[in-house]
Parts: sequence; C-alpha cells; structure tokens
Amino acid sequence: MRLLFTALAALALAQCAGAPEAEETPRRRVPDGGTVIIGIAEAASNTSPTYRMLWRRLDDTGAFADLGGDRDFEVRSHEGGSIRVGGIPGEFVTAELEPGIYALDSVFAVIEDRRVSYAANGVIVGPERPSFEIEAGEVIYLGIWQVDLDVTTATATPWRLEESDLRAVLRESEGIRGDVRMRQVQPRDVQCAPRRLSSRSQRQVC
Repeated sequence: MRLLFTALAALALAQCAGAPEAEETPRRRVPDGGTVIIGIAEAASNTSPTYRMLWRRLDDTGAFADLGGDRDFEVRSHEGGSIRVGGIPGEFVTAELEPGIYALDSVFAVIEDRRVSYAANGVIVGPERPSFEIEAGEVIYLGIWQVDLDVTTATATPWRLEESDLRAVLRESEGIRGDVRMRQVQPRDVQCAPRRLSSRSQRQVC
C-alpha cells in the first residue's frame, strides 16, 4: 500500500527573496559505515520544482541527532553525479552513512521564477514517519520515491522497490561494491518541533 507522507507544516508556498541555502560540506568516506542507494522521481504533474528529501540519524533516545556530518543525508532531484538509467524514471543517489537508524525529516521543493524563488516545505510533524536501519559494511537499496507538490506542501511517496531497477542501477554504477540488499522502510514515531534551517532560509526541519 502506498503511504503518502505529507507534511503538516502550516507554511504555504512562501516567497524567498533570493535567500540562499546554507552551503553543504562535501561528504567524506565513512570508516566502518554503510552505503544507501535511493531513487527519486518527480510526479509527472509537478516536474518544475527542484526537490530535496532530508533523512537524519536517530540518537540513543530515538530522537533526531544534531544535523551535520555523516548523521544525515539529503537526496536531491537534478543532482550532479546522480545515476540515471534509460527507461527508469528519475535518478539514483548513493551516500555513505554511519551505522544506525535513519528517519525522514522533511521534504522541500523550490520553484525558480525569474529572480524570485517559491518554496514549499514538507516537514513531517508526525510523529509517524518512514525509517530504515543500516549496519556497518551494509549496502542497501530503498527503492524509488516519488516527490510531488500537494497544493502547497512538498511530499514524498515510496513508489516501487523492485530488483530489476536495482540490477539496472548496478550495471550503470562503477562505485558500488558488494551484495546489495533491498530494504523496505518501516514506520517509526519520532517527535518533531519544526524550526527554520537558518535565519536566511524559508526551509523548515525538525
């Protein structure tokens, strides 16, 4: 059954007067870490925005750990270096992560309109949200996720998890080694108090 993880943030499509996002630190290799592969595909009716999905590691209490480092990763549409496969919608991204449990924090969409950007937040207030666990040395595949705009809210839906897609991605990738396991996400309760990512950004996170 397809689960639509819509955000409950009250923020409507907000205009950003050129407010830049914080610069990202290049990812490093993670000693004794695991590797995740995930696909992201835009809904056919909403291909204009650039979408982002933010996954974050949980701490020992089951709450989100602090942002930064290898405790979180972000999947972006139209990302340079992503893997594209002919005949399969969207693109695929890989990331090295610390072992642990990760949950979906939020989805974010930006529509560029000349010199003004329109932002749609998709914070999952929840508390239930999709999650997965990764162990040291594991390589896991989370399937293809469809990103969309539901009126004024960015959303993400697990679309399909098929071995044929995974085989096709592995044929196109040069850097993925070892056995890859398909991993179904699981619902998990994680509390969220939405806040702005920074004073210069319209984006909200938990």
